[in-house]
Amino acid sequence: MTVDDLKNHFGVDKDIQLTKTVLAVTRGTISKWRHKGIPSDTQARIQILTNGKLKANLSEVRI
Repeated sequence: MTVDDLKNHFGVDKDIQLTKTVLAVTRGTISKWRHKGIPSDTQARIQILTNGKLKANLSEVRI
């Protein structure tokens, strides 16, 4: 899952608009996700939040 996936799902054009959605994260958080990727635990929460419409990238999870 990427920031672009989130933008497409929530129907927004700019990263800043994600902060105003149900994600309730800061602009800095979105910037960090853009450069370092969305943490796996956050991806899992977003997957639940979107009823599975967005999928967590489980290949990055380390056990």
